[in-house]
Amino acid sequence: MTYANHITATYESRTEWVAKPLNKTGNLDDWLSRMRKACPSPSLGEIVWLSGYRARTAYKVMGFKLSGDAIWQRGEVLTH
Repeated sequence: MTYANHITATYESRTEWVAKPLNKTGNLDDWLSRMRKACPSPSLGEIVWLSGYRARTAYKVMGFKLSGDAIWQRGEVLTH
């Protein structure tokens, strides 16, 4: 899996990030593995769209764990 497009939020002054959690359980380890393969070196604040996903759904790096793994938040970018 590759990521189709990405922006860094700080460079996009006319955009707003809105969290859109799924609120469901699943195989989190499998999803995290796919995210590591899709974006192996994410930056803080980076927003990533994955190929094959709904065009408006994206994932933003909110921080990093002590292990160095990214903390992702599911959401959508709104353009003003």
